[in-house]
Amino acid sequence: MDRRFSVVIVEDDFLIMEYLRELSEEIGLNVLGTADVADQAVTTILQNRPDFVFMDLRLAGDRDGVDVAQAIQPELPDLKVIYITGSNEPNSLARISLDHPYEVLIKPVVERDLRRAIGLSVN
Repeated sequence: MDRRFSVVIVEDDFLIMEYLRELSEEIGLNVLGTADVADQAVTTILQNRPDFVFMDLRLAGDRDGVDVAQAIQPELPDLKVIYITGSNEPNSLARISLDHPYEVLIKPVVERDLRRAIGLSVN
């Protein structure tokens, strides 16, 4: 990568969030922040204005990742949202597709998956 791209990680599982943070840093991303609930995610994303977001579908609380993406879209319409979810159930994937995600990755995510998704999002 010619410049260091930035990311906000939205994930309610602490161990997965830390894994994604470490993996992101290892591949040269600037991690601007993390969040595990919807309201915190919206605030963190809007304050930091990252190049893209790694977004879990299921979050703690009553709102999910699609709700977060829809809340930030009016202010950041070109933000690349890359969903990282543990569910490949049709209903979950249909919910994600409502948001027109840039990419959907199914957990467990490995370095190759992130590199490919980042490459897609910056080209």
